[in-house]
Amino acid sequence: MTYDQILTLDFIVKYGSFKAAAKEMYKSQPSLSMAIKKLEDEFQFQILSRDNYRPQLTEEGKVFYKKAKELIKHFKELEKTAQEISAGYETEINICVDAIFPISRISTVLQQFFEPHITTTLNLTTDVLEGITQKLISHEVDFALGSDSFDQNEIEQVKIFETKMIPVISPKYQDQLSKTFLINLPQIVVSSSVKEKKNFVSGGLSKQFWYTSDFSMKEQLIESGLGWGRLPYHQIKDKLDAQKLIEIKNVTEVKAMNIPLYMLRSKSKVMGPNTKNLWKYLSTLSHNQNKDYTS
Repeated sequence: MTYDQILTLDFIVKYGSFKAAAKEMYKSQPSLSMAIKKLEDEFQFQILSRDNYRPQLTEEGKVFYKKAKELIKHFKELEKTAQEISAGYETEINICVDAIFPISRISTVLQQFFEPHITTTLNLTTDVLEGITQKLISHEVDFALGSDSFDQNEIEQVKIFETKMIPVISPKYQDQLSKTFLINLPQIVVSSSVKEKKNFVSGGLSKQFWYTSDFSMKEQLIESGLGWGRLPYHQIKDKLDAQKLIEIKNVTEVKAMNIPLYMLRSKSKVMGPNTKNLWKYLSTLSHNQNKDYTS
């Protein structure tokens, strides 16, 4: 069995006759007949019935053709992959996404971009703060989506929108909220993957800090009453509505923060064609900065 025989069968079924298929394939009608006969002889069953004016799939032929179509699809995908590799198109794109980034804001954009790029794999990782900057500078990722890198010399950034970080606490402390109370309760902080001494926390107030590697754990710790901290509004909206978490509002030193979010890339990393196109595709979000995740 050869791919050419499978393709011949597909053309005959699609165009309804050996003559029409031969015309589309730029081959002689006898060569198509021979290809199908060889296929039938090899597997010892009839694929096409020639009893009528137009060839029809037999019952066995219908089962065979169903699988043949899957093979043709996979072969075309393989062929496209080979062409893209040959043309210099990368087969995967690596993006680091800040843990506070509302991924739902770009889900439609990603879907629209990758539908015609079925041979390109998307690899998403998460990190925060200097962890993202390190991944960009070391070229571990193609670009990132996150907060300000504060490294304008090596990192290019394009603002796309904002998100709000809400200071929250377990509702069981609702009647105890004060600056003194918060100072003596651990502040839960998400730290980056960079192994450095943690000696500064933006918006820090407490005497004691508990560090975790992700916002899901941070949320669970706060909800359990083990501390307080800021969480992305889009992540906790339902829990605020359900009073499983409450916003800290009456402590002057503790405020909600609007955090600008950016597309970030290393100035020294060369982007492949697909990555460059995705960067341009996502940059259209920068024209809708007024549609922020801040309320």
